Amino acid sequence: MTGCNHENFMLNDRIFSSEEVSKRARPRAEVAPAIPRMAQDRLLEKGQRVLCYGCGNGADVAWLKSRRFRVHGYDPYPPFGYTDPPTGKYDWVFLVYLMTRLKSDQKRRETLRTAAGFVRPGGRLAIISRWWARQPEPATQFQAMLEGAGLDAPEVLNYETDDNAIVVISRMSGAYQPRNPVTWVDDQDAAAALCARLAREPHIALDVETTLDEPRILCTIQFSTADHNWIIDALAVKDLAPVKALLENPAAMKVIHNALFEEQVFSKYGIRIINVYDTLPVSRKKHRKQSDAGHKLGDVCERELGIYLDKSLQVSDWTRRPLSPEQIAYAAVDAEVLMALYRAFNPPEPPQNLTLF
Repeated sequence: MTGCNHENFMLNDRIFSSEEVSKRARPRAEVAPAIPRMAQDRLLEKGQRVLCYGCGNGADVAWLKSRRFRVHGYDPYPPFGYTDPPTGKYDWVFLVYLMTRLKSDQKRRETLRTAAGFVRPGGRLAIISRWWARQPEPATQFQAMLEGAGLDAPEVLNYETDDNAIVVISRMSGAYQPRNPVTWVDDQDAAAALCARLAREPHIALDVETTLDEPRILCTIQFSTADHNWIIDALAVKDLAPVKALLENPAAMKVIHNALFEEQVFSKYGIRIINVYDTLPVSRKKHRKQSDAGHKLGDVCERELGIYLDKSLQVSDWTRRPLSPEQIAYAAVDAEVLMALYRAFNPPEPPQNLTLF
């Protein structure tokens, strides 16, 4: 390692010369096999903010960067080249093959807890480990080491990859939950009455859930006002004429994030959306000078409202019935927060002081 022949470094409570560290730090040329599998399963989504903690030579960082993830690599040891400390919160924090390098449970506990501190509410901490694959009940060990850190019960994925590693994943609690009541609508008459009622509102938020693959099937339609959320079961309510009348009514403004998606979905049903307020271009315009500002709904809510959304259920099966309570809450949240974003982007004008003469 050029220029480091006489330097020493601390690694796992031992002092190593730069030559020793160089030998120990041979590049891992291939990404950990579990990471592409997670991307294939849509657990990982492009645009998410990812931290590889203790990433060593960064094969995982390079793979994620090449696929447009916003990834940061961190390793506290200078020879590894990732010493810039992480900032903020991340959708995913990965610790890859790190459990073997940490030689005591105390070190593992300390490292896991530090890494967990960078996980955003609703985000995930993921440990890819060959060491834990050889241990009895790795999920139990994980919970014991991270008790009180705010993480949900872990899930163990065994992809049976060539590296013989397992993946232990846990979600960070604290994600935003619906504040307003949620009403499920799966009756044609109830849907028609709801659309007639919403037509009298000056502003309504709109969101949808669909199948992931083309041709997309419309599964749910979410509407929100300032004090209530409704979810229409689009698989049960076959006649969308009341929805068409509402969305094509110019009197009611429809608040949407990335309206192009909803317009494409409803166009297949012969429905247009008239009088749209799209929070996506509004966010882009407001933060056009910040090259690193994200504009997905979760990014915008974090920046403008100080709340965190759990987006993991976006890729769940929206055709199954009944939907889980978590799916219903997820669908309601995505519409409810749009009303809050509209108010954040359009604050009321301060009252004018009148001087009487």
